[in-house]
Amino acid sequence: MKKITAASRLWIKFAMLFISDSPSGARARGILYEPYLLEHGKNLKIAAQAFIYNPNKLRVGNNVYIGFNAYLGEGEITLKDEVLIGPFVSITASNHLMKERSFRFGGFAEEPIIIGKGTWLGAHTCVTAGVKIGDACLVGAGAIVTKSFPDGLIIGGVPANAIGENINCEH
Repeated sequence: MKKITAASRLWIKFAMLFISDSPSGARARGILYEPYLLEHGKNLKIAAQAFIYNPNKLRVGNNVYIGFNAYLGEGEITLKDEVLIGPFVSITASNHLMKERSFRFGGFAEEPIIIGKGTWLGAHTCVTAGVKIGDACLVGAGAIVTKSFPDGLIIGGVPANAIGENINCEH
């Protein structure tokens, strides 16, 4: 696993302050993160204010876009090719554990998350630990995804459920 130092984290945050909020700026942010990622493909774009907590646990395919103010938290996360992450999306592959009737000091457990090729996570979506979302899925805005789904579905709600088939899906 690649090691990311406190100095590297500080450098990324500092450099982000000076990169414009434009398509070329999103690509520049992607390039800035690439050396720290566990794996990466081509053409990663990261919008302004997006935050990747552990880049050294993130696998990213080709042509991935991470939207404005998205948060990719603790744990191993895989974004396959052509994943589109909308604004204010939260993806975190860990959960707090209870110890002595409190979550505060109970530690945490990680379970990997996989987002399939061509999947779109709408604004304000939350994806929790251990979830696998198949290829070509559309996750509606505000959904809280707590379980896994196969390819080609429209997913939405709290908690998220399959609400239809992706009519534009090519299988």
